[in-house]
Amino acid sequence: MSTKFDISYFQKELSTQWMGQSSLFVEELESTNSYLKSLPHSKVDHGMLCLTDHQTQGRGQYERKWESESRKNLTFSLAFKPQAKERFHVLTLACALAIVDQLEEFDDDFKLCIKWPNDVLLNEKKVAGLLTETMFAGNKLDRLVIGIGINVNQTSFPPDLDEATSVKLEIDTTIEREQFLSQLLRRIEYKYNLWQRQHRALIKGINRNILGYGQWVGLQVNGEILGDTFKMLGINEKGQLLMLNHDGGIESFSYEQIRLITD
Repeated sequence: MSTKFDISYFQKELSTQWMGQSSLFVEELESTNSYLKSLPHSKVDHGMLCLTDHQTQGRGQYERKWESESRKNLTFSLAFKPQAKERFHVLTLACALAIVDQLEEFDDDFKLCIKWPNDVLLNEKKVAGLLTETMFAGNKLDRLVIGIGINVNQTSFPPDLDEATSVKLEIDTTIEREQFLSQLLRRIEYKYNLWQRQHRALIKGINRNILGYGQWVGLQVNGEILGDTFKMLGINEKGQLLMLNHDGGIESFSYEQIRLITD
């Protein structure tokens, strides 16, 4: 029998300065992103965590549904109130990199990578997904919400999710979700500080872990598959994906318009 997330144990384990220090735990929610977005400005703190044990209408990239078994995984959202009004996709990738770093602690032999634009693959299967949404008051950013779903202890998936896995499936050990999340938030806080300072080390870390980095890949741009291949050079400081074409020219793409074809 899976157990409810122990919020008091999690708070005791949490060692961040501000990330997750303000938290909301709701046993069942349609979407943690939607819930954080629905709160008035005064009720949302920078670094606020919204967590649920059962997300009934989780959303992924491209309007896909994110399904997660109750009490087995981590489905949560983080609210940020940064000064910057841009480079948000770099922050999303920074959170993905924090997940990669966290999972590496379990097994050095794990094959981990970030799949553009916002998935984390473990041994070539999807273990986590991220969804970033923004709220503006006029032209001023009110909040940035990053939703994260991580398959932690789930051991079976629907037939249409045959490319999914979980930490437990890969190491055959039940994971303490409270400890996992407390450690992950410490890593995300650290990455956020790098992002805020526009530290070059963050871009390098992301690029080293992006699937297809340094390889010739196919591209789908605005839904259309291009006939040529491009060498993936990674992201720049703005979060744009840089591609080298066969003529030696470098082209940049925003994450909304491009998907990679690496097979």
